[in-house]
Amino acid sequence: MRLATTFGVSLHLCLVASAGRTAYDHIIVGGGSAGLVLAERLSRDPTVSVAVLEAGSLTEQNRTLIPALYSGFIWDPEIDWRFTTVPQKHVSDNVLLLPRGKTLGGTAAVNGMYFVRAAKNEYDAWETLGNPGWNWDTVNANIKALENFIPASSKDAKTFHATDSASNHGKGGPIEVTYSTYWEPAPLIPAYFSSFNALGIPTNKHASGGDTIGVWQAPCAIDAENRSRSYAVNTFLHPNDRRENLHIITGAHVTRTILADEQLSKAGDVRAVGVQYIADNETRSIHVTERGHVVITAGTYQTPKLLELSGIGNASILKEKGITARVDLPAVGENLQDHVGVLSCFELKDGLGPSVGALNVDSEYTAQQWELYTEERKGALASVHGTTVAMIPFQKIIKADTWTTLKASLDKSLQQFRGTPYEKQIALQRSQLDDESIPQIEFVLLPMLADPTVKAEPNRSYITIGTVLLRPFARGSVHLESDDPLKHPLIDPNYLGITEFETAVMTEALKFVAESLTQTKPLSTLIAAQLSPPSGSSHAELEAFVQQRAFSVWHPAGSASMLPKEEGGVVDPQLKVYGTENLHVADASIIPLQIGTHTMATVYANALRAGEIIEKIYHDAADVNKDTEDSQQKPIHVEL
Repeated sequence: MRLATTFGVSLHLCLVASAGRTAYDHIIVGGGSAGLVLAERLSRDPTVSVAVLEAGSLTEQNRTLIPALYSGFIWDPEIDWRFTTVPQKHVSDNVLLLPRGKTLGGTAAVNGMYFVRAAKNEYDAWETLGNPGWNWDTVNANIKALENFIPASSKDAKTFHATDSASNHGKGGPIEVTYSTYWEPAPLIPAYFSSFNALGIPTNKHASGGDTIGVWQAPCAIDAENRSRSYAVNTFLHPNDRRENLHIITGAHVTRTILADEQLSKAGDVRAVGVQYIADNETRSIHVTERGHVVITAGTYQTPKLLELSGIGNASILKEKGITARVDLPAVGENLQDHVGVLSCFELKDGLGPSVGALNVDSEYTAQQWELYTEERKGALASVHGTTVAMIPFQKIIKADTWTTLKASLDKSLQQFRGTPYEKQIALQRSQLDDESIPQIEFVLLPMLADPTVKAEPNRSYITIGTVLLRPFARGSVHLESDDPLKHPLIDPNYLGITEFETAVMTEALKFVAESLTQTKPLSTLIAAQLSPPSGSSHAELEAFVQQRAFSVWHPAGSASMLPKEEGGVVDPQLKVYGTENLHVADASIIPLQIGTHTMATVYANALRAGEIIEKIYHDAADVNKDTEDSQQKPIHVEL
């Protein structure tokens, strides 16, 4: 089935080789969400040339564009990088999957499509950490510039709380954003809201306005008309793929940034002169012009690896791998942060109505839904399932005396950061625990059975409640395994690394789900049985469950942090890599302190701002050169 027929959109894409060109003004490494937004922004100027190198290709598969099928890409070597962690010491030594999109559009081409913001104070913290201009106002303005928000129907807004003030969203931007339209079983979501409300957690009707506390519906990057994924390829790339100054080179696995042997700036910084890549089993290279820039947007896991392969990183690590350090930058690959989750599963009572989970077990239901989607763009396939979320501070779910004990335990554990580059950010994060406007834990309602260890029975309906630790204190790392550029990096997120505290708060969150939320009317009246973790589990059993079942929630950040160099920074507020003249990073790896939300909209917004920054640097350099030339060619008039 061709997407041109299925979705009614043009699929023309000019995927070209360098067409004889050997130098570009801007080379972008990675054609994911950040890379394509950046490429579109920079190529608006017809006088500059832009090349994007992407290891994957254009994915034209229903499972990535049809909202309900987004998770079908996992472990498919055509579109998933198939990254894994090293054994996680605090998660029973498990090796965990880290799905990442290997395609144009990157992970935004395959993820759950949430288009949401963090709390205001979380973005403002970036500025506090030494990044002038990086705050709520700038990030939110760029998110709005990207967004074309379509509200839910009045019925869905009233019944299922799919509501937010239009003033919190953008209108007319390239990325289509709207709510899900399939809410079955119908009694479930209203009951979820009401039970949270009964426990003192309010409904949030303005979660995109900088206050994310409460229970609310997450809008998604879905085209409201044809109910398909709206992402960087069909919003930024397709409308502009005929620009003669924009070249997209797919199947290009970049192996390193080429640094000049002797060309140094007055500050002694090294200059990137191009990139080397492998395509069709052949090593090739392209270069940047005299004022050109190389921008790495390869993602949180691969950007540090590329810097290290280029000779930029911790000199000791590079020496161990046989790589000469050109820039000794110890923070490369450090400060890795990711959200970590566990699942609680329940069987629902009979007679509540259809469930999207039937897509996995009921062939007749599945056939009906395919027909409904193909013909009318309606039904279970037309929506992301699991957009009902509650984001709350720990104080709302943990008893006061227990919370006091846990904070004392945390303070003891955090002493390990004293005297390290991360002391300031850890202290700031610790202070935010007492700020109840910043969420620390998330509960996601999934109207299906999402635990693969529990077998779904025909004609039964289930729900899963995902419990997500939004702001982990543990810091991990990602480094190259060897000097072989085709090998995956060694990724150690260090999940639950602040073991006593992080395991304890996740355990308390599981207890809240089992003993409070699902035991409170009206949600309690819909549930037949708790399946996982087993009903009646003791505190110790729940703690063991957390340490055995924790998993990545796909939001890695921080491995090339935007921070002062002495505080663990890799890039400055202009996104320039320390010690280099013209090498930048513009993906999720720059986020210095993890945000308590799903990260896609923020990554898009940061890339748009990166385009503005790099464009200004490029043209400022041109003005300087012109002034220099003019001063050399014209006599200087001095008035006496």
